[in-house]
Amino acid sequence: MGISKKILLIIFLFSVCFISAQTTTDTLIIKGKMFVRHIVKPNETYNSISKKYNVSTKELKLYNKNSTIFYHQSLLIPIKSTLSERLLLKNKRTNNLFSLNSRKWKESRKKDTLNIAVLLPFYTTKNDSLLSFLSESQQTKEDIYKGSYMALNFLEGVIIATDSLNKTGMNINLFVYDTENDSNKVQQIINDGKLKNIDLIIGPVYRRNLSKVTKLYGRNQDKIIVSPLSRNTNVLKHGKNVYQIIPPFKVQIDKNSNYISKKHKNEKILILAKKEEEKYAKQYKSFFRKEKRKVKVCLFDGLNTITRDTLCKFLTNHKYIVLIPSTDRSFVTKTLTAMGTIDTNMTVFGLHNWRSFENLDIETLMKLNVHFPDPYYFDYQLPENKRFISLFKDRFHALPNKYAQVAFQQCMYFCFNKGDYKFKKYYTKGGFINHHFPIVKYKDYTIGKVD
Repeated sequence: MGISKKILLIIFLFSVCFISAQTTTDTLIIKGKMFVRHIVKPNETYNSISKKYNVSTKELKLYNKNSTIFYHQSLLIPIKSTLSERLLLKNKRTNNLFSLNSRKWKESRKKDTLNIAVLLPFYTTKNDSLLSFLSESQQTKEDIYKGSYMALNFLEGVIIATDSLNKTGMNINLFVYDTENDSNKVQQIINDGKLKNIDLIIGPVYRRNLSKVTKLYGRNQDKIIVSPLSRNTNVLKHGKNVYQIIPPFKVQIDKNSNYISKKHKNEKILILAKKEEEKYAKQYKSFFRKEKRKVKVCLFDGLNTITRDTLCKFLTNHKYIVLIPSTDRSFVTKTLTAMGTIDTNMTVFGLHNWRSFENLDIETLMKLNVHFPDPYYFDYQLPENKRFISLFKDRFHALPNKYAQVAFQQCMYFCFNKGDYKFKKYYTKGGFINHHFPIVKYKDYTIGKVD
């Protein structure tokens, strides 16, 4: 998404907070049309409310279908902002729809409308300079708070998914809430009853905030709660209707182990790990000892002990599977760099978060034949993903990043059961973890699926 489009979205979020400061901060999208809610106060009329929001009384009555209003009534106020319409409303030129069966969806949901709430850290209160940025071209991109980008990108994917599903005849109401990564803000959203009538809750992103939602609604079978980006499984303890997309490292190690057992039966196995992460090394060691395969384990006290000479003592003239169950960027970087100088035939297996280690040298990754599990993997050759990219480019004039991609996939799966996720119980009385994700490797300067 271009920088100007990100600005427009944040400006829109500001405008919602401003015009509804005395009423509500709800953002609601119904069939591509954007609204905020207004709670009627004593002595208010359609006429006074229409002047406050700069909309006609005719429009208010059209969307609220009441000739009279009463105290504490909830009214839908259509947003007239050109900025929001440019970014979030339906693109009339787009006719490239997803071939989905809305009847099947309605039958499975047994209701005509699906209410979705997305709780993300937009940090709108930390973006005070954006209004001046929009009006003064001399301002720089850095005026946007960098912590907002992930939420903005994720929301883009949600918008493409829900808009596409609405165009097939589904009725999807999308609510957007800014958590600001603040537990008190999340608790206020809950206390205000914002999630009471929501069917699908996506987020919050961070565990401490998500746990507040799961503790209250985690056993409400009328709702589905999705942990979209976290690997922490503690929130799954709170309910049977909680689904986690990104598997914890324990599940990733099991995935690597099973793949190696099937595809690499003859190579020697070497495990390199930090002492602080010995539990992951033990998990690998336990698996392969059950298969009666010999395993060497080397634990390092610190980065200064990782040298080419040290590693050469373990890597002789054989084929090796080298397992590095580490989440530490510095440890992984130094270990791979040293291994890259050794002329030995080896295949390295790491963990999912390595993909975010931008300092790793691609030449070294290819030489070492680095593999890792990738829950974020996005197959650009699948027809539905090609259509998503086409819609995204048409709407945002850019290619989607990983957060937009995973958001799109999650919405399509939970709204229509369309996608590759497969879930299994992680705790006996708790929620579910996604266990269907590929192992990928570096080849020809890109990442490709191997299983």
